[in-house]
Amino acid sequence: MDVGWVSALVALVGAAVAAASVVVTVVEGRRTRRNTEFSVHRDLWWQRWTWVVERALSRDPVDHDVAALMTYALATRSWATRDDEWVLTELEKAERRRLRRRGTAKEDERDDHG
Repeated sequence: MDVGWVSALVALVGAAVAAASVVVTVVEGRRTRRNTEFSVHRDLWWQRWTWVVERALSRDPVDHDVAALMTYALATRSWATRDDEWVLTELEKAERRRLRRRGTAKEDERDDHG
C-alpha cells in the first residue's frame, strides 16, 4: 500500500470520527436540554401541586374552589406521574369525606333548630 493512500485513509477515518463526535455531541446536548427542561417544569409543577394541596386542606371554602380548579389544570399536564394521580385520588377522597361531614353537620343543625 502506498504511503499516500495510507495518509488519505487516516485523514478520512479521522474526519469520520470527528463528524460522528459532532453528531453524538448534538444528540446528547439535545437530550440533556430536554431532560433539564423536564426537570425544571416538573419542579415548578410540584411547587404548584404543593400549593394546591395546602389550599385543598384549608378550612376556607374559597381555597377549596381555587384548589379544585388548579388541581384539574395540574392533573392534565404531561409531568403528572402515577404517584401524582394517586395523590389526586386521595385528595378527592378526602374532599368527599369533608363534604359529607359538612353536609351531616348542616343536617344536625337543621334538626336542632327545627
